[in-house]
Amino acid sequence: MDKRRLWIFTAIVGILGVAAVLRFWQINTIPPGFHFDEAFEGLEAWRILTEPGYRPVFLSGNFGVPPLNAYANALTFAVFQLAGGDAGPTAMRVTAAIFGLLGVLAVYLLGDEMRRYDWRLTRAFPLLAAGALAVMRWHVHFSRIGIEPVIVPLEWAAASWLLLRGWRTGSLWSFAGCGAMLAASMYTYQGAWVIPILVAVTAGLLGWSWRRERKETRENRETGRASAPETTQHALPPTFHASRFTPHLSRSTGLILAAAVAVLLVVPLALFFLRNPDLLLLRAGQIALGSEAAAQGTFVQNLWATIKMFVPVQGTGDLDPRRNLPGAPVLSLWLAVPFWIGLGMALWRMRGPIYAMLVVGLAGLLLPGVVSEYAPHFHRVLGAAAPVALLIALPLDWVWGKGKQGNAGKEEGGEVRLFPKSRTSGQETQLRGKKGLVAAGAILALVFGLALFATVRDYFVRWAVLPDLYYAFDEGLWQVGQWVAAQPEDAPLYLTPRDAHHATLAFAWRERTELPVAFDGRSIFPLSAAVLDSAEQYVAIEHEDFRTRLLLPGVFPDAMVTKQFYDRSGQVYAQVYTRPAGEEPQLLPGVTVDETLGDGIRLLGYDIIPPSPRPGEIMYLRLQWLVDLPPAGDWTIFTHLVDPDDPSRAVLAGSDSRPGRGSLPTNRWQAGWRVIDEYQVSLPGDLLQGDYRLEIGLYKPSGERLPDGPDGLMLGGVTITEAQ
Repeated sequence: MDKRRLWIFTAIVGILGVAAVLRFWQINTIPPGFHFDEAFEGLEAWRILTEPGYRPVFLSGNFGVPPLNAYANALTFAVFQLAGGDAGPTAMRVTAAIFGLLGVLAVYLLGDEMRRYDWRLTRAFPLLAAGALAVMRWHVHFSRIGIEPVIVPLEWAAASWLLLRGWRTGSLWSFAGCGAMLAASMYTYQGAWVIPILVAVTAGLLGWSWRRERKETRENRETGRASAPETTQHALPPTFHASRFTPHLSRSTGLILAAAVAVLLVVPLALFFLRNPDLLLLRAGQIALGSEAAAQGTFVQNLWATIKMFVPVQGTGDLDPRRNLPGAPVLSLWLAVPFWIGLGMALWRMRGPIYAMLVVGLAGLLLPGVVSEYAPHFHRVLGAAAPVALLIALPLDWVWGKGKQGNAGKEEGGEVRLFPKSRTSGQETQLRGKKGLVAAGAILALVFGLALFATVRDYFVRWAVLPDLYYAFDEGLWQVGQWVAAQPEDAPLYLTPRDAHHATLAFAWRERTELPVAFDGRSIFPLSAAVLDSAEQYVAIEHEDFRTRLLLPGVFPDAMVTKQFYDRSGQVYAQVYTRPAGEEPQLLPGVTVDETLGDGIRLLGYDIIPPSPRPGEIMYLRLQWLVDLPPAGDWTIFTHLVDPDDPSRAVLAGSDSRPGRGSLPTNRWQAGWRVIDEYQVSLPGDLLQGDYRLEIGLYKPSGERLPDGPDGLMLGGVTITEAQ
């Protein structure tokens, strides 16, 4: 290996080393927790790893997610377990970091291929582009989160590199690889589905440029003129001899091969969408402008917000702490300035296909964020980080080239070499050239040094300590889930108000046989009615459930707080209440009924709060049920206020709901339970004062009712007092 190649190899290894440090350092703790989106794909990866027959081509949960990241994480989980580690957030974030590192390498390869299409790009160009992506906080941020957007810049850069290489060399392997990469983008992320279109546009630009150059060459031959390489954009580099130009037929064959490979590999996904057409645009329909969810946004507003995110001023960036240092621009000042200059250079050189490719790639990969809600949304547009890095490199490469001109000038074929062959020149010329080279190197070192400093400061110092990350990354839920997973299987556990199948919690206790009883303590509270020989534990996430901590002491006066979870601000996030063995539950109903309704359900009694409600107020009806046998049906409970003197028994006010607002349906009730079930009945403002009756009952959508018959169970009277 000669010195030039050794230096380039050393440089790219150094860049990848810096990129690796930024992406892997403290990845087990930064970011914290395990966000729902990560955990959902983690559960899918776990199923792929542990269920031999589970091989999805699309993940139907979470509004539909392509599966490539889940398969990659299944592989990482297996490797971690072989190495004695755990499947979990760290493993998934290592997967993302690897994809991020490969993205830096892909940008280098694309930049190296681009310079073969224009003599003005030096050998430094691919290194500068890779370096820009390596230290870009935007890319670093998502290289440390276990979701799929970080794969998008890798796929665009790799597909574009393989296309350019195939076009230049005629390599069918390159064209086939391009097709495989296009297919992979369809299995990666909805924001990557634009990549095949962008690559097709690039192929069209290459073909158009090739035809234009052939026409110019033919005209020059007819007139006896020669085109000047210094002023002509080339579809192929002028440094290549004409005999090495790839035949048009080889290119056509290669493009057909790329398309065939892509289509063939996408067939399973296409067949899936034919059978499940609703999933094709489900996620897009949830976030697209024009949908109810995105009613606040407009295309023009989103376009402006997306453009502004590249302006290095606080407040122009994504406000969500999960995706960004809130409000910080997507690029630091040290990268934003060369980006805007590079964009101008690319627009100026748009006749050249490689520059048009950058502009088209930038616009296309930003498009998913423009046409969806919450712009600027950094992870939807992360694919644009690759063309952004290449645009940043354009003016920096120009600086390097200018610094070298006095030292080396142009070599064979008009190409500016980063490491030219030695020349014999005057001492003054050599001194001037060395000074220019040193000055250019100093400028580049300063730019990248300041950009690296800004990334380290803004990510590891400012963003990593934000109190909001506790909630942004579901850190509290992850802590609760891990605590529950560590409890004995036979320990009675209750959880409020989150569902036991929430992805973050479900991943934490994925190997647990007995799940906690999940309910929403803001409207329902289950308990064992009998005196128990062992303790029961209630995990109340009090950041969300304000009611359980008020109700539970009345039910279990001797209960103790045995575990607390605190957020980053020192506030209580969740508490574990332990009902000691032998304690008899209290808080019996004020009005006893003790009426069996059927399906193992008995109404013990009820309370009305306040006892004499007024018109326009909310009347709280607290029903207490006893469960004699596990109910087989999923019953809806109705609570109606009726006029006892009205023969039609018209409903004046009422509420129909599954128990606990659906959080604890009757088919999950357990024998021996007492269930405290509360309903809110909004009283009409024009309701006359007087005596009324309560009617309750249970029913199914099929029309089946409890108690059996057309009428419900009539309870005691309710006195409506005069409105204030």
